Amino acid sequence: METVAALKRQHWHPHLMARGGVEAHGGEVVTAAAGAGVRVVERPLPQPGVPGLLRVLEELHEVDVVSLRSPLDSDSCGVLFRGSAVVLANSGREPFGLVGLETMDVDGVACTGCSGKDSAVPGRNALVLETNDLQEFLRLFGALHTQAQWERALRRTARRMARHDAWPQIMRHLVFPRLDS
Repeated sequence: METVAALKRQHWHPHLMARGGVEAHGGEVVTAAAGAGVRVVERPLPQPGVPGLLRVLEELHEVDVVSLRSPLDSDSCGVLFRGSAVVLANSGREPFGLVGLETMDVDGVACTGCSGKDSAVPGRNALVLETNDLQEFLRLFGALHTQAQWERALRRTARRMARHDAWPQIMRHLVFPRLDS
């Protein structure tokens, strides 16, 4: 939420789509958003899939954050990830993982913290933050969107990497060992 508030102060017009769980942390995030001057609405999808997602997006005006209260299917996630300026996958609670790779796989721009370095190469296939300093994100985000050629190259490289390198490694190192236990 601090990132959305910082983008607003920089005169960007951020629209964050969030899909959280029912844990207490979700309430903490909404409270923090209100304290930072970020406008949040909660919405269920009026119908499943991409049509429902698009209806929610069409109805939103003067909102900074939409907290989706319905699950998203893979097609809807793909629409969001590819259409986003950047997908923040740098949570302090969850490391970069499937969300970042799914973003890369559909030509999206993933932004990760230090936890994503195994699959995220700074400036080549993702934005990689070294610190929790908002200025670092704002600098990278601003540079990406003033250099269209870099953004296109980053999206292409991310997709190639996700398709050819990352998924087999994820399966080998994370999924297969769990199946053996």
